[in-house]
Parts: sequence; structure tokens; C-alpha cells
Amino acid sequence: MRLFAAAPPGKLYCLHGGRDVFRLSLNAASHALLGGVPIALVDGTNRFDLYAIAAFARQTGNRLATPEDLLGRIFISRAFTCYQMEAVITDRLPAFVACRHIPVVVIFGLLDTFYDEQAPLFEVKAGLRRIMVSLQQLKRNNVAVLLAMQDTMPASPERKGLFAGLAAGMDRVFNLTEQLERRKDEPQRRGAAEVE
Repeated sequence: MRLFAAAPPGKLYCLHGGRDVFRLSLNAASHALLGGVPIALVDGTNRFDLYAIAAFARQTGNRLATPEDLLGRIFISRAFTCYQMEAVITDRLPAFVACRHIPVVVIFGLLDTFYDEQAPLFEVKAGLRRIMVSLQQLKRNNVAVLLAMQDTMPASPERKGLFAGLAAGMDRVFNLTEQLERRKDEPQRRGAAEVE
């Protein structure tokens, strides 16, 4: 996640994998918030956890970074359908980040809303193309965008290619995998998250 925070400012990163992608993304967002950086977060999978950010603020022990301070720097929009997700990213988000001078955008579960079978595939593909144009414009405007997505299999085979198309437009794609490791002093297995 340090690569995401490093220069140049405008970049498109995708982090995908197990459930820990959201926790790891919130951790990265918390570090940015701690540094005074405002963040816009679009949540398409209802995974934003304000308690995690508040706990992060308390753990720092920094009296100048209270939970209220950090939460006051993050602006959240939720999308429950692919149409809402497209409207937020293509219409509302660019104007909002420009007006508020927000340099970082985090998007949770972008494709979750596009895997819904109720939306016709041709509309889904057209909507994703428009979203990619908007994300590229954010990048040109020096806004860093992090897509955090849990790997899920869409019901229809036609929608399986949506991730590949989205990933092709990213500067970097990271796969968060869980490895099973056994320590000599631990008889049980435990999962450890790693970013490839």
C-alpha cells in the first residue's frame, strides 16, 4: 500500500482477493487520513467500517488525530445498483473531488453491483466503459484511485470477463491471497494475508 501513497499522485490501483481487501484498504485510508489527507469513498458492497477508522485513531495515541478528526476527513457515498455506481463515479465524484480538493478516492466493490443479473449485459458493459473514462480523467487530474474488490464469481459466464476488462485499465493490480502457514510452536493452521 506504500506504492499507492507514493508519487506521482494520479494513479489507478486495484486490490482484489479475499475479505481482507476491505480491511487493508481501510488501513491505508486511515494512514492517509492521519496525515491530513481527505478521502472520498464510494461503497458498492456495504463494507465501510467507521469503527475500524475510529479504533485506528485511538491506537495512534495522537491527541491531534481523534476518531472525529479522521472521520471528518472521509466522505462516503453508497451505491446499491450498477446504475447508482455509474452515476456516483461519472457524475458526482469528479465535481466533488475537484470542489473539495480531494486527492484520494477509494471504491469498494465496484463490480459487485455490475454482477447483478437484473441489469442487461450491454448496459453493464457500456456503464463500465463510461466509468473507466471517468477514472482515467480523475487520474489526469492527479487523483489517486484505489479499487478494493473481493473476488466473487458472477452467476453468468458472460460477466466473468468484466474484471479482466477493468483490470486492463489499471496502472497496477494487486491480488491479496491467503496462505496457510504452520509455525513450529502452533499446532493449528492460521491464515496470513499477503499482497502479491
